[in-house]
Amino acid sequence: MADELLGDVSENFDAIVLPGGMPGAERLRDSSKLIDMLKVQQKEGRIYGAICAAPAVVFQPNGLLDGKVATCHPGFMEGLENASEKRVVVQDNCITSRGPGTAFEFALALVKELLGEE
Repeated sequence: MADELLGDVSENFDAIVLPGGMPGAERLRDSSKLIDMLKVQQKEGRIYGAICAAPAVVFQPNGLLDGKVATCHPGFMEGLENASEKRVVVQDNCITSRGPGTAFEFALALVKELLGEE
């Protein structure tokens, strides 16, 4: 159960990071409120990220990866325009990763972008 409804939260986040998995990624993709928040995040240069299916299912069809290289779960790679085989891809303020096996590296990349390397 969520602590807050999406409509009740502030829209000023240091980062918005999406989990992967299906059908959850489809549900995230279908949330116009979330997509609007992600587009603001992108425009304002704040971090947004996704792992597993979410980069291909949520980010790509909503223009959040235009001109960016990204990665995702191998089963969804065909859904990315500029796919990378890397385990984690950091491109500008967008961070993507492949799946459960790369979750720790993904988390460290997020912390590095938010707080610095040390």
